[in-house]
Amino acid sequence: MSIPYPDKRVMRTKEKFSEVLLELMEEKSLDEITITEIVKRADFNRGTFYAHYRKKEDLLEENVEEMFKKLADAVRKPYADLSIVDFDKLPSSSIILFDHFLENKRFYKLMLKPSYTYNFHAKMRERLDQLFREEFEFQVDETASNIDTQLFMTYRVHGIIGMIQEWIESDFRKPSSYMSEQLIHILKFYTPTITIKEK
Repeated sequence: MSIPYPDKRVMRTKEKFSEVLLELMEEKSLDEITITEIVKRADFNRGTFYAHYRKKEDLLEENVEEMFKKLADAVRKPYADLSIVDFDKLPSSSIILFDHFLENKRFYKLMLKPSYTYNFHAKMRERLDQLFREEFEFQVDETASNIDTQLFMTYRVHGIIGMIQEWIESDFRKPSSYMSEQLIHILKFYTPTITIKEK
């Protein structure tokens, strides 16, 4: 039995709608964008739009889901053929998570704008949290047997998410290679003490 592939014309049409929606969202809020504007700029008619979507929010949701699929692929890349990840042996160049965000910089900067009512920030955090919890099982040292592994997982997962968000908010100030190296160093690092800053 042959495997059905998406019609290339349908794919091109959807890609055009996606590109146009992104352009319009850079100019105004989603609430202000009309389907008429989308189809006019995409050079299609309303019938073509409604053949694929019921409303503009469906188009946006499809774009977000597609980006999350790419994000999951980027997370999985370094350990695709591994059962255990040894951070002492894992080359930082194998981590392409930050490259994904850099390659899709336009999309993420737009979607994470504080002025946007669409809560992409929470959606991305939830998706990454779900992905890390489903994919990883963090191990704790025998000397730390009193640590709740679920809380440790929360600490680790949200730390990584925080790194990503701060990097995006800094306008990707550091190279992606630097961020990958730092992530490995941080995941291996242990701090038994902290110093209190003078007030």
